Amino acid sequence: MGGMRPTLKLVIHVWLVVLLGGFFDTCEAEPWCYDKPSCGPKTWASLGYCNGKKQSPINIITEKAVPDARLGPIHFVGYEDRLKPHLLKNTGHTSEVEMKPGATISGLGLPGTYNLKSFHFHWGTLNHRGSEHAINGLHYAMELHIVHVKSNLTLEEAKKDPEGIAVLAFFIKKSKNASAINAWKTLGDFMEAIPEKGDSVPLNGKFSLGGLLNVADVSTYYRYRGSLTTPGCNEAVIWTVFPEPIEMNQKTMKKFTNSLYVSTKRENRLLQKNYRPLQPLRNRKVFLFKEN
Repeated sequence: MGGMRPTLKLVIHVWLVVLLGGFFDTCEAEPWCYDKPSCGPKTWASLGYCNGKKQSPINIITEKAVPDARLGPIHFVGYEDRLKPHLLKNTGHTSEVEMKPGATISGLGLPGTYNLKSFHFHWGTLNHRGSEHAINGLHYAMELHIVHVKSNLTLEEAKKDPEGIAVLAFFIKKSKNASAINAWKTLGDFMEAIPEKGDSVPLNGKFSLGGLLNVADVSTYYRYRGSLTTPGCNEAVIWTVFPEPIEMNQKTMKKFTNSLYVSTKRENRLLQKNYRPLQPLRNRKVFLFKEN
């Protein structure tokens, strides 16, 4: 028996290496998430700037918003081009559309021209709220974020600039009256083609971003300075939040909320409730623009 002890120790050692190796691999592969206590939003404070004082999303209290004459309508360029949406992918945290170069926004209150880089979504379940921002405490079913980077900056450079990134946020609500055949249906149908993390599909001119927004009301918006809503939560974002929601057909919304997985189908973690909880406004002001 005594001669077997080194072998037993070796076997135990090998198993510990395998188990701990797997544990650390998992930690490295998933430093943050939405659905597990070990990596969910409550753990993000130690990541990047997520414990900062200008964090997003926020609850916008309309009575406290300050009308600002320095703000004006947003000037959209290239949004109607059907060839700009390039690739739809499952990042494991959201569904994201990568854009080809050439589309921009500018306007009063924005310190320059911003190049459109991508857009993505936050949602809950079919019957549970999923928006990140709130208006007077009210959340909507989904939220669309359209991400722009200041001209002549890379995304990484923009994350270090307090005015480096401009995000347009649109609320989306479920509606029985919304059309079942439109650009949203086209995009929703593509969701079924990217179930697992890393999956992607080319969009090949099937719709334009302008087509998604053609029913959006852009005459009123709220503006504030905040952060990315995912780690490292860089405080580099000029937020423009449009309070009037876009209506989406229920069948289309289900394609978003029930088609994607955090990793693989086999692991069976549906990608749902991918929103960050509300963050304190602290001493920041929220400004209001409203067309006359």
